[in-house]
Amino acid sequence: MANTAVLDTVETGFSKRAIDALAQSKNEPAWMRARRHEAWHLYEETPMPASNDELWRRTKLDELNLDNVIPFASNPGDALASLPEKFQQIANDANAGGVLVQSNSTGAHARLADDLKKRGVIFCDLDTAIREHPDLVKQYLMTQAVTYTENRYASAKPSTASSGKHEGGGYVNSIGDLKFAALHGAFLSGGTFLYVPRNVVIDLPLQSLTYFDAPNVAMFMHTLVVLEEGASVKLIENYASKENETQRFSNGAVELILKPGANLQYFHLQDFARNVWHFSSQTALLNRDTNLTWLTGTLGSAVTKAFLDCKFLGAGANAAMLGFFFGDGKQRFDQHTFQHHIVGHTASDLLFKGALKDEAYSAFRGLIRVNPAAQRSDAYQANRNLLLSQHAHADSIPELEIEANDVRCTHGATVGPVEPDQVFYAMARGIDRVGAERLIVEGFFDPLMQKIPLESIREELAGVIHTKIGS
Repeated sequence: MANTAVLDTVETGFSKRAIDALAQSKNEPAWMRARRHEAWHLYEETPMPASNDELWRRTKLDELNLDNVIPFASNPGDALASLPEKFQQIANDANAGGVLVQSNSTGAHARLADDLKKRGVIFCDLDTAIREHPDLVKQYLMTQAVTYTENRYASAKPSTASSGKHEGGGYVNSIGDLKFAALHGAFLSGGTFLYVPRNVVIDLPLQSLTYFDAPNVAMFMHTLVVLEEGASVKLIENYASKENETQRFSNGAVELILKPGANLQYFHLQDFARNVWHFSSQTALLNRDTNLTWLTGTLGSAVTKAFLDCKFLGAGANAAMLGFFFGDGKQRFDQHTFQHHIVGHTASDLLFKGALKDEAYSAFRGLIRVNPAAQRSDAYQANRNLLLSQHAHADSIPELEIEANDVRCTHGATVGPVEPDQVFYAMARGIDRVGAERLIVEGFFDPLMQKIPLESIREELAGVIHTKIGS
């Protein structure tokens, strides 16, 4: 098993002193420490979301215990051989152009094809990027997609930050999760940095695997992807953890920055153990003539609270926002999506599919917002939910805020059990009821699963879904 030792000097709880200890352990430059302190200042000024806040009332924060949390792990990275066998197999997949493995927010293994290195591609853990490519990281990290400044949140002071409202109406995801996003900015540790130079096209997918097992240690993984003009790449991120009895806390963030003409396929797959509370703030910035396929898969954790914010900044930008989730037991998934058309002649297409059994619960809240100047925007949003037991429950809340008069925006949502006719059709051909439901649920997810470009990842996820259906 992985070495889970943590330095004895690391205290429990979150504080400015802990931030300084984290920065010192990584020997970080002054600009990085300043950004941490700025985020901590905002965290202290922002109240905890109230139980009646619209964006938070479906997530019971009173059950989240942060008193005994160790803010960061400071052990050295473990060898790839010490990680779970399934990670070793995936990491050795020859169909990947590069692999990054992290254990307890510390780099454990990295490889990138030599030809990609020669073409200027950078694919490494974030700590390494800060050390070896400081000017590049400083330019983008928490400055464009995610920022922690007073001006950025001028309209999100305590009375409005909790409601998620901003001056123009509607909610902004990065404000909706302001409290925990700011905490992430103060304590971010580890993560993925991917930089693809201008006109570089990467055919084989890259993958980042993150595993943590250190008891009581919080995880603040941060992903920063920058694609220069005309660049193209596929990136798969896979998150998992060891099961134990102590509640765990994960608070991640993702920044996707696409320059004009760039193409990105990004896959964010989470299968944390059932003792993990996982918060995630993800933002994509799409400039002119960009194409983004953004797929999130949520299978693990006790509680997941995710904000996904796609901003259309240039004409011709196009995004497919896709998601699948499967909850069983008493899992709770609360997901917010934001398709924000800031300029016109842009298109977004969102489809989130989920299945729930036992006493699992999901909440999906999706907003399409079209700014006054965003004429000729085309946006669609759909959320489909399958209920596999009488006690499972799903809430679906689609929203439109349209301030332009020449647009096409629609949405739809469904919540219901498996169609009896489909079960009967399968059983009439000799398949028992459990097998029939398994086939139907697997077929429900399959169109999304097939978009994942690595067969080893697809097989791993299919195995998890198969187990959930039969459990």
